[in-house]
Amino acid sequence: MTNGSAAWADPGWRTGLTSWLATLRLLIRFQGKNTDPAKYPVKVPCGRYQVDQYLPAGKPSGTVIFIHGMAALGAEDPRVKQLAGALTAAGLKVLIPHLPTIRELRIERNQPAEVQSVLEQIAADRGLVPTGRFAAMAVSFSGVFALRAACSSTLGQRITALCLIGGYYDVDQVSDFLVNARRSDPYGRMLMLRSYYREVEPESGDFHQVLERCIRENAKLEGGWNLRALLDPADPLQERLYQLLDDADQREQFHRKVIAAFGNDWRGYRVSLDFVNRKTPVFLLHGRADRVIPPGESRRLARQMTERGIPNYLCITRFLSHGDSAISIARLPELYRLLKGFAGFVSGARD
Repeated sequence: MTNGSAAWADPGWRTGLTSWLATLRLLIRFQGKNTDPAKYPVKVPCGRYQVDQYLPAGKPSGTVIFIHGMAALGAEDPRVKQLAGALTAAGLKVLIPHLPTIRELRIERNQPAEVQSVLEQIAADRGLVPTGRFAAMAVSFSGVFALRAACSSTLGQRITALCLIGGYYDVDQVSDFLVNARRSDPYGRMLMLRSYYREVEPESGDFHQVLERCIRENAKLEGGWNLRALLDPADPLQERLYQLLDDADQREQFHRKVIAAFGNDWRGYRVSLDFVNRKTPVFLLHGRADRVIPPGESRRLARQMTERGIPNYLCITRFLSHGDSAISIARLPELYRLLKGFAGFVSGARD
């Protein structure tokens, strides 16, 4: 562990010269913010899903399946497109399936199985994954889907490397942080409320209409969060929602309901590290100031993986907030750790 910023969890983390050079090209492209919309991506069908395909200039050295996180633009999010374009500079083909329930910011009991099915369809398509082997990259809550794939009998031996950006280990701890911690981003709290009161205890359309307005307004805010200004105390429904979001006792009651849901309806979101291939390298990247999933979750993943003999590299950095991609070259030591992590992932992703 280096000042809480990076953990060198396995001496077998491989970063050859070719991978370092590829990673430098990745960084240059990433910093350049130049993803040509006329060239990227090519949209291809896979079963009933659409997949965005990003191709490198020459023959691909490997394939990455990128599972986007819970962002309103999904695969069309500029940050996702920028990172995908940067990965092509490292010589990799990138495939990003459009996942409607994730793009719609929903937690659903069938979602883990749906994502697993999409990954299996893509991996079986030799037009998309010629060798049948691929690396997986996932953002935020979608990290659990990449981990589930590594544990599955159908995909575990096909996955050559993993990269989890802002992922989690303990969904109970994350839900406690989102619901109860004052420093957490209220955006995550509202998304959890919305999913719970849609699927587990369905609420009225009026309830969801008011909640959607709060979610939209929160997304616009760059300064402080003023929930009271958004919700009228004279309106019983708005006041009830205000109490659910703001009152400590009601938040704790809601958290207990969420824990029960993750034990039943949402149990597919619990992390397993029973990898089919325990030699699969895992790059864990997390923003130090993440207010949706705290960086301690990636530290816990690293410790648990190390105990199981899974090679991993942890980089907790100030370069990233949750889902953001701003990098300042001024912080060279931290940049080195970031590059080393990506170099290991690129090395594992190459066929």
